[in-house]
Amino acid sequence: MYFVGDINDQSAEQFSKALLIMSIERQYNRSLPITVYINSGGGAVGAGLAMMQMMDEVRRRYGVKIDTVITGYAYSMGAIVFQAGDHRTMGIYSTMMLHSSSWMLSGEDEKIFEDYAKLAQHNRRIVAELFHQRTGVRTVRWWEKFIYSGHDRFLAAPECLKLGLVDEVPGLNSPPPESPTHGVAVGAPTAKA
Repeated sequence: MYFVGDINDQSAEQFSKALLIMSIERQYNRSLPITVYINSGGGAVGAGLAMMQMMDEVRRRYGVKIDTVITGYAYSMGAIVFQAGDHRTMGIYSTMMLHSSSWMLSGEDEKIFEDYAKLAQHNRRIVAELFHQRTGVRTVRWWEKFIYSGHDRFLAAPECLKLGLVDEVPGLNSPPPESPTHGVAVGAPTAKA
């Protein structure tokens, strides 16, 4: 299954329908995983979380395995959806990017400054906990500071492998390309955070 483009309500719906159909068929051949190929610049948090929830649902219901593969880039919510794979593979020439969410709101001050601040904090915690669980390294607090640093963190495949954000990088023995933002991990918070 290919997922290319923006993550929005419509693409999340299409993804979920396709995944459901594939999972129903695959439940009789569980040894063959469903592979989701990702090449996405990200998108809406709610839509991405819906895609991840559907991945969990079909695993629970039909016992299927879902692997994720970055075939070019997975930025923002694309990188978060990628983490939902049972086995995560990233091409040597692929890039991942993590950053703070951006919001465009209009309405009453109280709602914007109180209600949406609570929602933003809730989403940050969910994402930080996911990265902590999937990588098995660092603390939830460390991941929250790393992801929501106020900077776009572009990570090359070798960096992602070091951080536990990917399980496999085929072709890693080839000379890897330079990181798009060389030394990005240097400014990362320490493990003590």
